[in-house]
Order: sequence, then C-alpha cells, then structure tokens
Amino acid sequence: MVESHSENLEQALAKARREIKLLDPTWIASRSGTVYDFPTASFSVPFFGEVYRVEYSKGSVLRHEDGSQAVSREALIILHYLIKADGTPVKGEWVAYRDLPGARYHEPAFVAEVERPLSLGLTGRLESLRFWASTNANPVDITGDTAFKLFVLPRVPLLIIFNEQDEEFAASARVLFDISAPNYLPTEDLSILAELATDHLLENLEQ
Repeated sequence: MVESHSENLEQALAKARREIKLLDPTWIASRSGTVYDFPTASFSVPFFGEVYRVEYSKGSVLRHEDGSQAVSREALIILHYLIKADGTPVKGEWVAYRDLPGARYHEPAFVAEVERPLSLGLTGRLESLRFWASTNANPVDITGDTAFKLFVLPRVPLLIIFNEQDEEFAASARVLFDISAPNYLPTEDLSILAELATDHLLENLEQ
C-alpha cells in the first residue's frame, strides 16, 4: 500500500511538471501572488514561512535556503497551487472542510487526521499557543479562546480556532478555509495542507 501511494505521488508530480510548462509564467505569477525571475526562469513561492524555488522548465521544487529538494507531497501542493491559481481575491469568509467541493463524505477522515490530533496536541498549551500566534500569525476576533490566520501560501490562508479544556469539555481545535481556497488548490490538497499546518504548528510549539 505504501509503495502504491508513493507511485501515485510520483505520477502526480510528473503530471504537474508537464502541466506547468504549458502555462505562461507571468500569467501564473500574477494569479498566484508569487514572483517569477526571468534570468533564472524560476518562481519564488512562500510556503509555511520558507521560500521555495520552482524551476519553470523542469518543475523542480527546491528549498531556497540550501537548494535541497522539497518533500514530494509538499512539492506537489506547490506545483498544484501555481497551476490552479486563478487570482480570485481572498474573501475573509470561512468554511469548514465539509463545505469544500466534494468533501462532505470525507469529513470524518479530516477530523481524525487533522482536528483531533491538533486538539490533543494543543491541550494545556493555550498560553504557549497565544504567544506563538502573536509573532507568527494574524489574530482574528472570533469566538474561541484563541483564533488566528495563517497564510501557508500567498493566497491560501487557514483559520485555526482553539478552545482549551475546562471542567465540562475537552479541548477542541478547528481548521477552516477561506471560501476562495478551491480557486487555488484541489480539495484533497487542502486536506493535506491542513495536516501539514497541524504538524508545523505542533513542532514549532515544541521548540
């Protein structure tokens, strides 16, 4: 099963590398909010606070800092973002994963793989979370013990809402998407993006 998944991922990467070469790079940059550098024929793409370089002719995705290859699923999300971006403005209107196209029947998996691990990982860490969010995210005035917006890609924010445990209820975390998110990534990629955000947030709190 793992081998099959790996093969599918590599096939998807190969397809994305073919597709990006069919699009005009300036068109891609203007719609994705990224920068295209003509001398190097590459895009600079901010992703979870790092900058990645995407080579237009090869579709290679490299970490700008050291030139190493991005992890396959991260590379695929970045390529899909560049290919699918249509320039729709971020609306500031938030929806649950189940409200994204084709996602309703996958909500239990999203809860199990994203929101439940995030809830458990943040339990008892409200103050640490608030401190981290104050310097790494944009606070949002919304119901919850804390809520903040993360721009994981230039035009794809995630809204994280956390309520700490109390005498009656266990801690709970929710991850919401801007209503414009499907204009930038397929629904499956948005689920993976939320998983990456969960891992990123919990790892950063450990540090």
